[in-house]
Amino acid sequence: MDIVEYTEEEIRKNLALLEVHLKQAPFNDRIFCEECINKHLILLVGLAEEGLTACNDCDPKKYELLIKFLDEIINKDYQKDGIELAKKVRTLRKNFVPCDGENVGMKDRDDVNKKIKELEEELKLSKDEPTKDRLGYAIYLCKWFLRGKHCSDI
Repeated sequence: MDIVEYTEEEIRKNLALLEVHLKQAPFNDRIFCEECINKHLILLVGLAEEGLTACNDCDPKKYELLIKFLDEIINKDYQKDGIELAKKVRTLRKNFVPCDGENVGMKDRDDVNKKIKELEEELKLSKDEPTKDRLGYAIYLCKWFLRGKHCSDI
């Protein structure tokens, strides 16, 4: 894995976690949420800056947009604005989903449906929230793939 792939994977992870924390902020302890959210913001700023310096054959605009957005939301009222900010984070995260531009619809629908059933069973048995979130997201992606959507549509 090269530095750009690694950086973008870490950005996706941190954006997904930031999105979850922002969605939860209106319903949780303000101090706890701010600390978690600010931790992800700091990591994301560093990763976006790293991505800008490593980006030779890619479009730097997605990193610049991310840095601008992060600067705008630092120290916002996450309890008040968390849900709206989470929607914006989700949109930004799509910029970092790897896609070759071709239709990514799965070829064998039966295999994908089987995988969805396996993931749903695993979801029923899972105990911790992070695992449930990951499995739910995997199911969501598989269902989009069945619909023949492009990466940017997810």
